Amino acid sequence: MIKVLLNNQRKILINTLRAQSGKNYISYVFSIGILAVLLYLLSSAIKAVGPSLSGPVLQGILSYGFLMVVGMIVLLGLPQVFKHLYSATDLALLFTMPIPTRHIFWVKYLQSFFGVPLIVFIFFITALIVYGVVTGASLLFYPVAIILLVAFIVIGLSIAYLFNLLLIQVVPASKANEFMTAMSVLSGVFIYLMFMIPNITNDRPLTEVLLSGLPLFPDWVPVSWASEAIIKSTTGSAEFLLPFVLVILLAVLLMMLTMSLVEKGFRTGWIKLSEGGGKKKKKMSAKASKRSLRHPVIAIGKKEWYAIKRDMREWLVFMPLLFFFVAGIFGFISGGASLSDLRGPNHITWPIAQAAFLFIYALFNGQLAASSVAREANAIWVLRILPISGKYIALGKLWISWLIPFTILTTVEIALGIVFSWTFIQFISGIVMKAFITIGISAIGLWLGTIGAKYNPANPQNRLKFSTGFILMITSYVYLLLALIPYILLIVPLDAIEFLTEVRMDMDGFWEGVASVVLGLLSWKGLYPTLVLIIGIIIMIIFSLGAGYIFTMASARNFDKGIEIEMAQDTKTKSLFNRGKTGTWKY
Repeated sequence: MIKVLLNNQRKILINTLRAQSGKNYISYVFSIGILAVLLYLLSSAIKAVGPSLSGPVLQGILSYGFLMVVGMIVLLGLPQVFKHLYSATDLALLFTMPIPTRHIFWVKYLQSFFGVPLIVFIFFITALIVYGVVTGASLLFYPVAIILLVAFIVIGLSIAYLFNLLLIQVVPASKANEFMTAMSVLSGVFIYLMFMIPNITNDRPLTEVLLSGLPLFPDWVPVSWASEAIIKSTTGSAEFLLPFVLVILLAVLLMMLTMSLVEKGFRTGWIKLSEGGGKKKKKMSAKASKRSLRHPVIAIGKKEWYAIKRDMREWLVFMPLLFFFVAGIFGFISGGASLSDLRGPNHITWPIAQAAFLFIYALFNGQLAASSVAREANAIWVLRILPISGKYIALGKLWISWLIPFTILTTVEIALGIVFSWTFIQFISGIVMKAFITIGISAIGLWLGTIGAKYNPANPQNRLKFSTGFILMITSYVYLLLALIPYILLIVPLDAIEFLTEVRMDMDGFWEGVASVVLGLLSWKGLYPTLVLIIGIIIMIIFSLGAGYIFTMASARNFDKGIEIEMAQDTKTKSLFNRGKTGTWKY
């Protein structure tokens, strides 16, 4: 039966690919091209540093790398696992058939490999193979590396499934919206603790421990087993066998533990969520107060805010911020440091913090703005009949999508500024500069949302097609790199000239050119500080507002022409063979 179900999934995938439009194929080709470039850069870096890595240093890197594999799969794969277990539209039909629940579960489990685990596998296996080639590793190295990487992917997936299968038994069905939030919080805490283990167990910084060749983890930790097995296999030594077998046994044990919860956590959990929380009690309506008409831009922005506020799943986009930014500070403190250690020279801590905040803005602003388009879902036709132009719709969605992350991150920045003892001028200038730069990021996200919107009622967090989301991430950081050219003139201190001069001597090619440009800009800043300051501010404002205007108007034109939103089918009467098809809503 498992073979039949897998064959059916294969047919669904083929038919789905055949039904794709030409624009989607172009997006796929573009995404594959970007992936190829990233793999090439990764391979080039490994070729440069691989032969010089000693055994202890490589063992530490491998240990932390396998930890990253598990962490990325658990944190990023949770929504995908939830969708396969409880939101898949074919479950209503499959559970009515005389098919063992375990067989259905195995198909869902295998299906989960095609997503985040597959991307993780491609990147890590490329790194391992390139290292084996450049160092002349034994032939035994390649199968051992591949099998161990697959084993850790299985471990990560099993942990993700355990989170879902266990939590569904304690979360009430009436709180289904909060279910994903609870899982993300717990998984984020779990991953945070995993990555903080090296900092907690060692008094020295992580990079220093890695480069010194000191062990990151005790010998009994599974990632140490895997790294030891790979190190031994590079020389063809048979000593790899014991740690290799231990990792395989751990993967099998977690898989079996996951299978033990199938009946209670899978079938019963799906029934529990499908039934919902029952009828809701009607609330007494209060007297309606008189409301004045607002400008369309303000009204649309408030409508978006109400939609975000009433659904907890909308806030999942900020979960990485909570666990990789805020938790990182507490991890620093938990490693034996104090708040006084964070205070340093303002001209050093301030620009570093600004660069970190811009990186975070590029991650969230575009995603939030793009999601505002697919949020319309089945109600997209309402925008067409309203006497509102596309310009007002685009501006209404833009300002609220820009304001929410700006408010949250500015609050965090103020708190950090107090810790770092920044001056008032640094406070104001940093906030104002990021306010301008992030407008462009939000406008780019909104525009891509108008051309690649997707909505699945069973998985409303996914608001973009995969290829469009990948393009959004790349485009946001390309825009950020361009915007940083005038930004560098404003925030990088002149003391960095000497450091960049030394760094440039060890570079060649593209990065040497980048370093030369930065050095030239800093030299001008030293000769004409006031003039460079004025020019940098003007260029930054023109570039940011110009990009914001261009992409907002492009979004407005798309709203005027009509938006297409790919709607995943969510009916319970579809045939099994039509489960993977999607529809399109256009206004």
